[in-house]
Amino acid sequence: MRRTLYALYSNRGGCCRKNEACSGYLLSQDGFHLLLDCGSGVLSTLQNLIDLKDLDHILISHYHYDHYSDFGSAIYGRLIQTQLGQTSKPLHFYGLRDEQVFPQLTWAPFSEATAIKAHSELQIGPFHCTFLQTRHPIECLAIKVECQGQCLVYTADTAYFDELAEFCRNADLLISECSLYAPRSGQQAGHLNGEEAGLLAQRAQVSALLLSHLPIYGEPELLVQQARSVYSGKLILASKLLSVELDPQEEI
Repeated sequence: MRRTLYALYSNRGGCCRKNEACSGYLLSQDGFHLLLDCGSGVLSTLQNLIDLKDLDHILISHYHYDHYSDFGSAIYGRLIQTQLGQTSKPLHFYGLRDEQVFPQLTWAPFSEATAIKAHSELQIGPFHCTFLQTRHPIECLAIKVECQGQCLVYTADTAYFDELAEFCRNADLLISECSLYAPRSGQQAGHLNGEEAGLLAQRAQVSALLLSHLPIYGEPELLVQQARSVYSGKLILASKLLSVELDPQEEI
């Protein structure tokens, strides 16, 4: 069986480049779709790939606007789809429990929410998900997704720490945030620069590294050079509507 990742172009700080989107990554397996994060502009871009009525599951890593702000549009879209008779399923969100955002994810009968937390496990259709708390100014979860014997890890927003490298170990694909250009360190801001993303991938011995959550300034190709200075595997730079296929019979 084949799983396809569609990586929607991701920028740092809730600011999109022209005609692009913030964080959003669509996982598809045999017609089942799971969206990791739903930041600004994601729903508009997503409709180049699937009809929104076919998206029933959205997993949110944390509540910074560039990772969740399109949730309201997603719920309203489900209301319209339901009224038009296009679907009868509620849109299901998965996110950290807090007092402000999590309650808004449920608007019965059009949407409902399930709380997630670090070190928990969750089965969403064919996708088995586990979570690790990252190093970020607010609570945030890295997400490991396993399916059909393959493994994908999404760092969400984070600084480097050794436990994260262990969490990512031997992944077929690591989607790593890459918010900064070295030599500026991301430790204080809770982000990674190009070298730190490469270091994470190298220490975790992942098969392929996808650099995402890119800065809106500078030349992103420089991030590839910085990651390459410490990582010897396959490197991919995120771009709008990029697709990566993971197949048990093939190497990435």
